[in-house]
Amino acid sequence: MIHDLADINYIFTFEAYNLKIGTMKRAIAWTRVSTGRQDEGVRQLDQIKKYCVGKYELLTDKTIEEIISGKADDRTGMDEVLQLTKADADIIIVSEASRATRKNEDDYLDLLNIVRAIQRTGLDLYFLGSSQTYSADKKLTLIDVITLVIESDRNAKELETMKFRLKSGKKTKVEKGGYIGGNFPYGYYNNEVKGLKRVVKKDYFSINEDEAVVVRLIFDLISIQGYTVSQAAIHIYRTQGFKRDSKGILNMLRNPVYKGEFTILGVLQNVPAIVTAEQFEQVQIKIGLNHQFINKGNKHYNQLKGLVKCACGCNMYINNVGTNKGVIKFGYKCASKGTVYTHIKPCKNGGINSALLADIVWNTTKKFINVDDFKAKTEEQKKVVNSEVKAIEKNIVTLMTEKNVLADKIESLTDTIVEADKNSKPILLKRLSEMVINGEKQEKRIEKYNIEVAKMKNRLKDLSVNLLPSFVNEVSEEGKHEIFVKYIDTITYYSINRNKGFVVILYKNKVETIIMTSTRPVKVAYALPLNFKFNYENRTVFDVKGFKSKEAKMLYKILDRDDETNDDEATIDRALQFILSEAKELTYDDIMAQYPIQDYLMAL
Repeated sequence: MIHDLADINYIFTFEAYNLKIGTMKRAIAWTRVSTGRQDEGVRQLDQIKKYCVGKYELLTDKTIEEIISGKADDRTGMDEVLQLTKADADIIIVSEASRATRKNEDDYLDLLNIVRAIQRTGLDLYFLGSSQTYSADKKLTLIDVITLVIESDRNAKELETMKFRLKSGKKTKVEKGGYIGGNFPYGYYNNEVKGLKRVVKKDYFSINEDEAVVVRLIFDLISIQGYTVSQAAIHIYRTQGFKRDSKGILNMLRNPVYKGEFTILGVLQNVPAIVTAEQFEQVQIKIGLNHQFINKGNKHYNQLKGLVKCACGCNMYINNVGTNKGVIKFGYKCASKGTVYTHIKPCKNGGINSALLADIVWNTTKKFINVDDFKAKTEEQKKVVNSEVKAIEKNIVTLMTEKNVLADKIESLTDTIVEADKNSKPILLKRLSEMVINGEKQEKRIEKYNIEVAKMKNRLKDLSVNLLPSFVNEVSEEGKHEIFVKYIDTITYYSINRNKGFVVILYKNKVETIIMTSTRPVKVAYALPLNFKFNYENRTVFDVKGFKSKEAKMLYKILDRDDETNDDEATIDRALQFILSEAKELTYDDIMAQYPIQDYLMAL
């Protein structure tokens, strides 16, 4: 019931307002912000909302919110705007002209083109900052163009001013002991200033020794103990509780701050080093080698990955070469025969059975193995495994304690449910269900840890085997791969025909061994004495021992030695040239016919 005139006036005013809303032009807000500045978009939208009150019906569900990715050609918001038609709205409202353009040079042309493009959609355009409206049904006048030029020039100057202020602010922050950038490097104290208080009362970039222990261990695992990045990530989590994935560990290993070099605002600053520069560089080399030699998800483990070369100089890779009585056969094949290398002239060198080559290389390499090195490495591995076992067992104890506490809570809650009223029971039952689920998760984690501990203890038993020279026969495929990478430079296969050829192994101590192979009628290999020298061009060999010249004796002495002494390369070259010019070439068949070949037979 209407009581007085005031009520009548109120109703008429309210209905008039509703009528006005129904006839208002529809507006769509367009906000544009840089990545990580979403709060700025909210501010722009609030400004547009305030402006629209009583003037436009703001269609909030159609707001175009654009986050600039940083790419110069990224205009996703603009694309949305240009897809609008008169059926969607009547006007586009932007907080200021600088939000519509991103170019620094010829800004006025960019802004002019944007205004024209929006006009062609049939919608008006309004910039809050300049209170300027550009109607869709009106061509731009000279005054409009001049206004846009002035607006663009102001935008450019504002942008430069903002950049200068930002750079000055960063510089001031750094000078006061603050830090700019992402997360502060692990292993150091951040002496950042917030207001009048320092977050940590330590010298800027002073070493946090508790964290530095973890950093040094990560570098040691890679540079000294031969771990891969992913293996180091697992080990560091088990032993130190430091949870970071392999990508995070890799970023740490590549960060020069740990060798004392920190770049900020383009200026190199010296900070306390956690590892030596030599160890840092050594780790970078190891990381590169890991990419070359690591077996990445191979179904068939490649012991010789990164080492086997074809006679043409390309790498060789393992490939399925057929089946024999239902058993798949694998062989090394030249990479130039693959689709990736179609631009290379097809290689005529044949392939070799992968298992045969692995056996040949292993049997040849065993005599180069330093057993003392293996003993030291095994002791290292024992310590590592023991530390991991202790860390996991500690986790198991913690979980068992948590499990017992949870069991007591479940028992107590069960008693409470029995005595609870009808209204409380559903809530308590839900809580009980959550507890039971957590208990099951703990059980599974404990079971998983126990299995892992059992595997590690079995590994310890394997490592406890006496490391006599005969022990090398017990080395795993992964262990052999590590040995090969340590001792061998290259393994090259030179085919004579489809079934036979030469394997030439060059060790890192410059000793070269030649092995003759054949797969018909059976797989055999003959390790030629070190006095044989291979002729790469003709795929023949020379018997150095058969010559009495000074050069030949010197070369034989060099080849027969297994130390790592570097001889004069010019002297070696002279000796080799003499051999190649004077010695008789021996073919594969010549050696088979003229030499005691059975004495060279390898036990594969």
